[in-house]
Amino acid sequence: MTAASTDPKVRWFHSRRFKLRPGEGPELHRASGDSGFVAHLTACTQGATGWDWAFRLVRTGLDWAFVSDGKLTLFVDEPGQYVPADAKAGDVVALRLPRARENLHPHRFSLYGGQGGCVVGHGYAKLFIPVTYEAAPALVEACASKWADQLRFSLCVANSPHDFDRADSALIDVGPQDEPGVLRLLEAFFRQHPSAITGRGIPFGTVAGPLHLARADAKDRGDLADGYGWRRSTEAVAK
Repeated sequence: MTAASTDPKVRWFHSRRFKLRPGEGPELHRASGDSGFVAHLTACTQGATGWDWAFRLVRTGLDWAFVSDGKLTLFVDEPGQYVPADAKAGDVVALRLPRARENLHPHRFSLYGGQGGCVVGHGYAKLFIPVTYEAAPALVEACASKWADQLRFSLCVANSPHDFDRADSALIDVGPQDEPGVLRLLEAFFRQHPSAITGRGIPFGTVAGPLHLARADAKDRGDLADGYGWRRSTEAVAK
């Protein structure tokens, strides 16, 4: 929950003009979502792991190392758990981790690509996918498959069965280098699941993009996940 969401006007605008809800949204008391549904989405990843390049090597020993992303420091002692193996203290390294991120963003189940989450530094795109509740597990499974092994992106899916009556029930944050690959993955998914998405329209602040999806250009880390929608809604109400 962001500070902007405490303003009733911003909440109304965000719900009706950005999420394009047909009516009042549900009361979602648990930011972590429905535990059974989240467990099901996690199971759909089939334990997929990937490389997370958000870490630096802090210290090494004979067969162990400490790595940190600036907030979290981890001890690793399993061979091949980070690359490159010849990295020195201070170097950027990739750590092999589960791609599912159950509590990364409030009210969202998140999944990284096989090469990690979205790269923010040079601008990135947001693809809004109005996936149905019934098709959400299949979307997670597709994005956790081998076809995403070489891609960097962040998939965010509503983590409650009651929160799918919106134009952004799922979204993907992806950098320019990986966007073509993500679009090919989604195109294949839509061919296999032609009823996976609903036609809810184009949210405020977005444009009609490829595959009949709404698309927007994001600014910085604050626009990740639901940040973009709240920012644009706040700006609109302020004007």
